[in-house]
Amino acid sequence: MKVLITGNPNKDLCSEIVPLLESDGHECFCVSRATGHDFQDNPSHTIHEILKLSDSYDVFINLYANYFFNASILAQKLFNRWNEKGYGDRRIINVGSTTDRVKKGKSNLYHYEKLALRELSSGLSLIGVWDNGPKVTHLSFGTLENRSKDNPGRRCLDMKRAAGYVQWILQQPKEININELSIDPVQY
Repeated sequence: MKVLITGNPNKDLCSEIVPLLESDGHECFCVSRATGHDFQDNPSHTIHEILKLSDSYDVFINLYANYFFNASILAQKLFNRWNEKGYGDRRIINVGSTTDRVKKGKSNLYHYEKLALRELSSGLSLIGVWDNGPKVTHLSFGTLENRSKDNPGRRCLDMKRAAGYVQWILQQPKEININELSIDPVQY
């Protein structure tokens, strides 16, 4: 399969996903600042460029960390584009965060951006299941090991293991959609 990923293949979770998927024979292409796709400078243009690219791919993995809800906007526009073109056999994996389930007040946008992505993914996944639209999975992780310094004392999820969950989703047969998977390292 051809896989389009928002993320830098040399950083963070993307650096674990790309080699794992390529070892399975998938062809991966990443879009990030490193490849000239910068959401902060011109988000509308970047989204438009990614949408054009997406027509040549079977899978879209949305690792984008958010910038004024652009991860959700990109997911919605890409889903609609693929749905209108009849690409019901394609998959979208939106990677979120379990921070969106925290039930105490938050003042930072990250929490609400991830919550919006989860809610959007939930609605879009139903279209994929019931109306032959693209298959959508919302995959959320707790704190990953690359953020351990920011969270002293917290158990963090190994990024290779997290990448394995992405791989597992792509290994599912076409007639199965994993609507949502939420993973946290146990804290005790």
